[in-house]
Amino acid sequence: MWGAITGIIAEIKRCEAAEATVAAVAMAYVCIDTMAYLSMPAGQTSQTRSDFIAWVDTYLKGHPDQPYEYKGIDVYAARCSLLHAFSAEADLHRRDQSVRKFGYHDGGLHAFNPDVSPNLVIIGTASFLNDVVIAVESFIKACQQDTELRQLVESRLPAVYQTMPFPQLGQVSSGEGEPNP
Repeated sequence: MWGAITGIIAEIKRCEAAEATVAAVAMAYVCIDTMAYLSMPAGQTSQTRSDFIAWVDTYLKGHPDQPYEYKGIDVYAARCSLLHAFSAEADLHRRDQSVRKFGYHDGGLHAFNPDVSPNLVIIGTASFLNDVVIAVESFIKACQQDTELRQLVESRLPAVYQTMPFPQLGQVSSGEGEPNP
């Protein structure tokens, strides 16, 4: 069951290795959504904005040398803007001017200077993707140490999309020694 989580991380890494940076970032947001779903309070059937924000605030940490430390509300708004509008601005940004917009570059160091632009962070995608992987590792470690959390997550893992090997056309045998066309 835990392969569903490692599968998401593998997808992020495949996208990044293929230099499909936007796809990797989008998968990182899908990953965080999934972790929010897995860790939402017992009795809840779907995750909310608050669950996403709480997961980010608990697990997603940047390197101390970064000029910007992730805030759940900023990451949530960035997720919405990328996944829903393929832009840097979401409705949340328009309603709350304190929520920071994310721009992206393919390097490691984030760029943030509140004296120049207090509501814009340029996210180094290499660092962001690495930080998401480390956050998931921290979440898994928390599950190992907290029996209640582990049981909650394990009860939800079967609902998470999982891939499995499937023979390609031409590789499936008809049972008579000949591959099917």
